[in-house]
Amino acid sequence: MVILDGVSRIYKHGQNIVRALDRVSLRIEDGEFLSIAGPSGSGKTTMLNLIGCLDDLDEGELYIDAHPVGAMSSKEKTAFRRNNLGFIFQSYNLIPVLSAFENVSFALELLRIDHTAIEEQTYSILAEVGLSGLEGRRPRELSAGQQQRVAIARALVKEPKLVLADEPTANLDSKTGEEIIALMKAMNERRKTTFIFSTHDAMVMEHAHRLVMLHDGSVVSDEHRRR
Repeated sequence: MVILDGVSRIYKHGQNIVRALDRVSLRIEDGEFLSIAGPSGSGKTTMLNLIGCLDDLDEGELYIDAHPVGAMSSKEKTAFRRNNLGFIFQSYNLIPVLSAFENVSFALELLRIDHTAIEEQTYSILAEVGLSGLEGRRPRELSAGQQQRVAIARALVKEPKLVLADEPTANLDSKTGEEIIALMKAMNERRKTTFIFSTHDAMVMEHAHRLVMLHDGSVVSDEHRRR
């Protein structure tokens, strides 16, 4: 699904050069439930942004589902993200004036598919994440956990092969965080969708099938667990 081959991301601050990622090589297979962890400044978000086609690499090669990301133009990256990737953010990133249904269906409207199909897929995914009956509520009328469920539904409604989650439990209490991770794990097993998380949360790390630890932009450990 994802191949990083000697990937670096380099920032310049005056005379200082910071290698946010330093010649990282990693292979992520289809259907993995993988957590990228490490202290602040270790490169977790940088790696997620590169895999999400939100940033540009400076060295190496990056492939997602055999597509060479480094060769894509900005316009091509935008189209690739829209058509192939799902995103879940710690701040949910829901549109406050839209209902749960509208926040989720908007992801399909960007793909310009049939209206009937949009409606069917939106209701179906909202039911799957446990939000039946709450489709008409706006974000402010939902709990934090319910808002994150809407965000998960939005990420999955277009059936992407890969979902990227940046600190998905950071704004949740421990019980709700456990429920959200259990939900995403069930989605991973049922749909065979690949999930990649960045996290500080020990609970998320514990549930991951694979834990990649970063430090100063480099991979320091890569642990595969039994599913």
